Amino acid sequence: MKRIGLITVLIAFMLKFASGQTINVSGTVKTADGDALHLAFVQDKQFKNGAYTDSSGNFSLTVSPNSKLKVGCKGFRDTLININNQTTFAIVLRPAVNIVASRSNITPEADDHNDINFEAFSGGTKHNDEASKPLADKYGLVQGAIFPVFIHKEATQGSRYLFNTWVHGYVINARDSMIQNPALFFNYDKMDGSLLLTKDRHSAIAVYKENIKSFTLFNDLNQPSTFTMVPEIDKTHYVQVIASGNNYNVYKAVTTRFIQSNYKNDGVASTGNNFDLYQDDFTYYVLNVKTSQLQKVSLRKKVLKQAFGGDESKADTYFKANNGDIDDNYLASLSDYMNK
Repeated sequence: MKRIGLITVLIAFMLKFASGQTINVSGTVKTADGDALHLAFVQDKQFKNGAYTDSSGNFSLTVSPNSKLKVGCKGFRDTLININNQTTFAIVLRPAVNIVASRSNITPEADDHNDINFEAFSGGTKHNDEASKPLADKYGLVQGAIFPVFIHKEATQGSRYLFNTWVHGYVINARDSMIQNPALFFNYDKMDGSLLLTKDRHSAIAVYKENIKSFTLFNDLNQPSTFTMVPEIDKTHYVQVIASGNNYNVYKAVTTRFIQSNYKNDGVASTGNNFDLYQDDFTYYVLNVKTSQLQKVSLRKKVLKQAFGGDESKADTYFKANNGDIDDNYLASLSDYMNK
C-alpha cells in the first residue's frame, strides 16, 4: 500500500510539473481552398490566452504542451486541436455549415462564441430568461452609452485612449472564463481606467471592473497588450503586464493627465503651450512571485538587478550580453530570461 501511495504521489507531482511548462507554437489558419484567414482567433484552452492571425493567416502563441487549441473565425466552424507537444500547425477551417476534419488530431466543436445577445447595450427592461438578457445585464456592463472621440480635430496632442480606433481583443472574466467574439471591439480609457466595449463602433459601454480578471487588446499589427488589476499598484486602473512567469511578474502602470493650453504672450516673451495635451507618465513594478514582494523600479540596470533579489548575478549576465536602451521589449526579454 505504501508503494502504491508513493507511486500515486509521484505521478501527481509529474503531472503538476508538466502542466507548468510551456512551449511556443506557430502555424497558419486557412480555408480548404488555401486562402489565408485574417483575424482567426487561436486560443489555448488551458492557459486562456490567445492570438489573432495576421493577413497571411500566420499566428504564434505560448501554450501548454498538453492543452488544446481552439480555433475560430467568423463564418467558420470552431475547431479543437490537440497540441501533444507539437509546435507547428497547418489548420484548415471550413464554413460553419460543414464538419471540420482536416487533420487526424482535429475534432469539430460547436460554435460557442456567438452566444452574446446584442439586444441592447444599456437600459431596457429586466429579463427573466438568462439567454435573452441584454449585453449590459449579462456581462455586468456600466449602464449608459459612451461616445468616445479617439482623434481630435483641434490641436490636441496625445489621447486619453490607448488606441486611436476600436480594436479586437478578449476578456478573462471574474469566473476565469474567456469572452471573445469577432463582433466585439474594445478600447481602454487611460484616464477613467475603464475597458470600453462596442459592437457598432459608434457608441460604447464600460465594463464593470469587478467583473474583469484581465483583458488583452491587439493593435493593427496584431501585437497583444495584456492588462490586469493589481490593487497594490492601483485600485481603480488596470496595469499592463510586461512579463509573467513562475519567478517574476513585471507591470507597467500609466497615469494620463489632461493639461489645458496655457499659452501666454505679453508682447516681449511667450510661455506655455498653445495646444491641449494628454500626458502619459509610466511607472514600472517587479513582483517576486515566490515572496509576493512588489517593488517599484526605474529602468536602470542597477535598480533592476536589486529588484530581482537573489538573482542579481543572473541579471548581470543578461545585461552584459544584451546592450541597448531599456524599453518595454528589453524589459520583457530580461524578465523571460529571469523566469527560466
